[in-house]
Amino acid sequence: MRGTYTLVLVCDEGFGVVMGRLGRVWVGAGCCLYTGSALGVGAQSLEGRVERHVRRWKRRRWHVDYLTSNQHCRVTRVVWLISPRRLECAINRAVAEELNARPVLAGAGSSDCECDAHLLRVQSSVGVRGVVRGLVRVYGRFGGRVRLMRFASSSRTFGEG
Repeated sequence: MRGTYTLVLVCDEGFGVVMGRLGRVWVGAGCCLYTGSALGVGAQSLEGRVERHVRRWKRRRWHVDYLTSNQHCRVTRVVWLISPRRLECAINRAVAEELNARPVLAGAGSSDCECDAHLLRVQSSVGVRGVVRGLVRVYGRFGGRVRLMRFASSSRTFGEG
């Protein structure tokens, strides 16, 4: 499948991390979001990209890897939309506005575009359910069937639901 997705990451406690060339950042406890596109096949497909993001152990290639590989952070949900078009920037801007989300660090997750960041921190305490409802509203504006993947916190396996 090809499309655009947003990872919902829950950080149980704050931690400091050096995020590649961008430098050091403090990631506080709470909810972070990462929006990306997967328009290829195999590892570059939507399924391949999400499976990689969910794995704890991996080579850190992207800024989001510094969160997904940290013991204090976990992917709990993924909202996605199947589309052959690159929608990640438009969806990311809409998500930031809808959920009052701000960059974790300027430039994080947006090396290949002009956006401020694609790795965002939700500023309010709406909780994961509120975040997911907001994401579904945003994705619904872009047409097609919005899908949700939920992850078991211990096994890191997933199923649509």
